[in-house]
Amino acid sequence: MLERVREELALRHYSRHTARAYLSALRAWLAWIAPVFPREAGSESIRAFLVEMAEAGLSRARIDQAVSALRFLYVELYGRRDASAFDVPRPRRESTLPRVLSRPEILRLADACTNRKHRVVILLMYAAGLRVSEAAAIKIRDVDFERNTLFVRGGKGRKDRITVLSPVLGGDLTWLADGRPAQKALFAAENTGEQLSVRTLQHVVERAARRAGLEGRVSCHTLRHSFATHLLESGVDIRFIQDLLGHARIETTSRYTHVRNPAAIRIMSPL
Repeated sequence: MLERVREELALRHYSRHTARAYLSALRAWLAWIAPVFPREAGSESIRAFLVEMAEAGLSRARIDQAVSALRFLYVELYGRRDASAFDVPRPRRESTLPRVLSRPEILRLADACTNRKHRVVILLMYAAGLRVSEAAAIKIRDVDFERNTLFVRGGKGRKDRITVLSPVLGGDLTWLADGRPAQKALFAAENTGEQLSVRTLQHVVERAARRAGLEGRVSCHTLRHSFATHLLESGVDIRFIQDLLGHARIETTSRYTHVRNPAAIRIMSPL
């Protein structure tokens, strides 16, 4: 069964990250229902499995991922398309707001890096609103120095897009690209020349946040949140921001309207 799921995910062009997550969730499901065959399990068994996950303290995101994996198995592969055949609710979305850094805090974060390349990747994730996986995958050919744009290949959902690029980074990006083939990764390891891994970039941001003395959790995605929020505060239309971020649904982008600073968009109290 797992091999068939793996093949179907590949044929439908699911990302490797999603495929790993689905297969991990389904392995846990198979272990939980054993010795029952998965085709014989009903919605009540699936609900009991998810309840046990919740009682074990697993996050809403993990449980939601398990629901997606089980839905793929039972609805897409086994054909249980009737609502009563797969009657499994998703966990309620958490109402927590994304962490947003101020511009001075982002500069503090970047300046805390002793490695120039690491400083540039932090500023680029903020300046272009990139996901960490997108930053790791950038090729030199994707940078348009004349138009100050960045071509993002195969973002979430395997969608290409073009996003903005700050001219402030022109000198640093030229330094990174100088004398190297256009098809090479912009952010490459010194010893191998291969692109830096997602985990490496995550470590770069985490270490820089500690050195900069920034309180609370700061991640690569914090830079993307900050990009979107600062554009909203500067008056950019939310539809344009949706395109720059590569969001499929405007509702995803709309969450940033809740974290922008009212003072920055000149909203005054009625009192």
